[in-house]
Amino acid sequence: MVCPDVPSPTSMESPVVVKVKTKKPKEVMLGICGGVGPAAGLLLHQLILQNTDSAGEDQGHLNVCHFSRSEDMTDRTEYLVYAASSAADATDSDSDSGSVNGEAEYGNSDSIKEVENPACGMARTFAMMHAAATAGRARLVVGVPCNTFHSQPIWDEFIRRTGCASYVQHVHMLEETIAFIERMLPSCKRVGLMSTSGTRNSRVYHDLLEPRGYTVVEIHAGSMQQELHESIYNREWGVKSTAPAVSPLSEANFHRYALHLREQGAEAIILGCTEIPFVFAGKTHIAGCLLINPMVALSRAMIREADPSRLKPAESSSILNKEQNLFSVLPRSLPKACPVPLASRQCTGLTSSSAASSGTPRSNRS
Repeated sequence: MVCPDVPSPTSMESPVVVKVKTKKPKEVMLGICGGVGPAAGLLLHQLILQNTDSAGEDQGHLNVCHFSRSEDMTDRTEYLVYAASSAADATDSDSDSGSVNGEAEYGNSDSIKEVENPACGMARTFAMMHAAATAGRARLVVGVPCNTFHSQPIWDEFIRRTGCASYVQHVHMLEETIAFIERMLPSCKRVGLMSTSGTRNSRVYHDLLEPRGYTVVEIHAGSMQQELHESIYNREWGVKSTAPAVSPLSEANFHRYALHLREQGAEAIILGCTEIPFVFAGKTHIAGCLLINPMVALSRAMIREADPSRLKPAESSSILNKEQNLFSVLPRSLPKACPVPLASRQCTGLTSSSAASSGTPRSNRS
């Protein structure tokens, strides 16, 4: 299902943003298109703070506009299953075309419930954000903290609806993640991936990694992948429902998946769902394998595009050690007890410690 176009770019029914000629704005604003899920947007905001050289003062931070409208965001995996099933029916494929790798089965096309492309809801969110930036005469650097949202059927539609807006730059989180790996681990050839079934089936990471000579390593398809997906989406103990807290079952599962990937020769592991970093709070490695949080790459890219002089330097020697640093998948702060039934689990909050002020002047950093 594709949301219909309407003439008005400001309409909440279907915001196709139209470019308007104005004077180039002097101010810059980072735009977080959140709500996919809500906790991931908070983490991205924190990572922006953590990776910004603020010279130790509030005024040294970049302006951030964070819109989180979860009610208007359809589930990304659900939409991809629907889109694949609809495409299969439209081309009269074989009798099992209603099943996408065992995730969903449909008796016939009449039983398929229409699912709106998540790009439509995000475009409506973007329209609000763009209106705010325009009112403040600021240019926007926009990021979406969701891996599955970057699958081609969703991302391309989002760009079609928002890419022509005036003074806006979209940052592609997955492309920045690959560039991050290339810079930090130039000798790496085998990359592990833990992700939702939607991200896995879309092969969005494969399409970016394999042409560059990487081998993508994943956990076994079938029951193990279904269990991983459940460890994210289960409404009682899945990390999406408990974040920033993490249930003992979800934590144990993801550590097991990471060790499984390491045993298959993974040199780095992409945490391919933006809630997974909550499981590995304060860690950079597991079993000697580097953990890659795509939102670290996204946060740094957004800062770079807004003002490279505000970006903290990235040193290979820093990321490759096993101590917490600005590349930790989730910053560590004072532990807080998780609510029942997670009382036995200590979780990490979302408040980063303030950096000490430095007398060293800022310099441009790539």
